[in-house]
Amino acid sequence: MKTIPHTIHIMTAGLTPGDAISNFVISSGRALRERGATVYLYADTIAPVYGSLARHSRFYPNTGQDFLWFHYSIYADNVALALASKDFKIMDFHGICPPELFSGQNEQLAFLCQQGYDVLPSLHDKFHSYVVHSEYSRQWLERLNFPAEQINKVFYCIDTSDFTGEDTELSSSLSQIDYLLMVGRIVPQKDVLALIEIFAHINKEHPDMFLFLVGTRHQTGRYQRQIEELITNKHLDKRVVFTDQVNNPAVLASLFTHARMLVVTSEWESFCVPIAESLHFGTPTAVHNVPPLPEVAGPAGLVFDKAQPEQAAQQILELLADDTQYQQLEKSARNWALQYTDEALANNIAELIKKLPEKG
Repeated sequence: MKTIPHTIHIMTAGLTPGDAISNFVISSGRALRERGATVYLYADTIAPVYGSLARHSRFYPNTGQDFLWFHYSIYADNVALALASKDFKIMDFHGICPPELFSGQNEQLAFLCQQGYDVLPSLHDKFHSYVVHSEYSRQWLERLNFPAEQINKVFYCIDTSDFTGEDTELSSSLSQIDYLLMVGRIVPQKDVLALIEIFAHINKEHPDMFLFLVGTRHQTGRYQRQIEELITNKHLDKRVVFTDQVNNPAVLASLFTHARMLVVTSEWESFCVPIAESLHFGTPTAVHNVPPLPEVAGPAGLVFDKAQPEQAAQQILELLADDTQYQQLEKSARNWALQYTDEALANNIAELIKKLPEKG
């Protein structure tokens, strides 16, 4: 196997707990170190818990002798540092959330997403190599004239080393109830309103079912009020449970393990890591038919159209009532999840490194 470059600088907009890109940055950094590289992490915004792992982007040395792995998902000040870099440059493209999904909810995020969109086309010849995490993102770059031969797909991973066991007490309680699960920020991008509509139909036939919404609620206050109003109007106040963001791996393991299904109604995703996490625990997924959700869920995913909530609910109910089909999806989930492990990530990165030219 080709020797990994001596020093790799990994740069992203921000490092925050529970964020998929942050987790991927940390996991890929570890994978590179395991293969002999010296790795430094940088971000413009760093949560205190990651203060010992990363430096502010302004400390990136730009020697012209190393590799820069730059993560792009939103506009940030460190874009200018990446463009000025003399190192061999890899742009890791995570997609950009459509700014209209934050408009009227979080104007700062809407502005940064729009800037990300505006700048993206100009980056087609500014990096030596490009990384994507789904065919959807590959096609996005190719439509903008990014060189197809320089685009490499590397799946996200779930850090299986974090999931060492369940929260015993919580698992004991969860095993006594039936519930569906949603994991992610409670924002318009995730279209939680559509999920509530679907769940309302499920509740009519399965009134004992719960819906657990696991994710931070602080980014879009108006949207939270819309969700609460819909829950009240549908008389689901005692059936929809908000947990807020969960960073404890044992608690997440319990929530995934005992859920009947993970349900994803996102308006937009570039990957959706909770799907991979759910499959790791053998829990089937039900996903809205928008790329790349069916690609990520694979044979362990039930695909529905969220614009038809009653039909989507019926599909989910029929699957839950069919033990044979459900057990087959459980088996498919564990098999499909093998491509999303940290070991698979390390192997994929090693293959990517092989393709890169010698520095210098």
